[in-house]
Amino acid sequence: MFRLIFFPMTFPFFIMLFILPFIILTLLFWIWMLVDCISSKLDTTNKLIWLLVILFFNFLGALLYFILVKSNKNYRGFEIKMKTNKKTKKLYRSKNNRVIAGICGGIGEYFDIDPTIIRLLWVLFTFMGGSGIIAYIICWIVIPEKK
Repeated sequence: MFRLIFFPMTFPFFIMLFILPFIILTLLFWIWMLVDCISSKLDTTNKLIWLLVILFFNFLGALLYFILVKSNKNYRGFEIKMKTNKKTKKLYRSKNNRVIAGICGGIGEYFDIDPTIIRLLWVLFTFMGGSGIIAYIICWIVIPEKK
């Protein structure tokens, strides 16, 4: 009886009135920043870095992109200097150091980092934003296996 007096069907109405529009606006903002990043005039490396930030950190990554890149007219991007060698490194899925598809092992071999650290970071990103599984599947499709 107490519940009927103080909460008579108002809670679902409250969800529909306030929480659902907030979730929809958050999703639209995330999609807007994702599309803006893809169509921006940043160089390829900076686009890739910001796309990964937006995908892995969802709303927080989109908010960071909006604050640091979109609203900042003087943003020039990350300056990444690479050594010029005759032989360039290529990213491959590892055959030897694999748990599922060799993605984390290949990234670890590419950057000379222990793949366990990459795996732990990947799991952390998966639980933080939920995009880790989708990103792993995309990497599984896109990154070729080492021959």
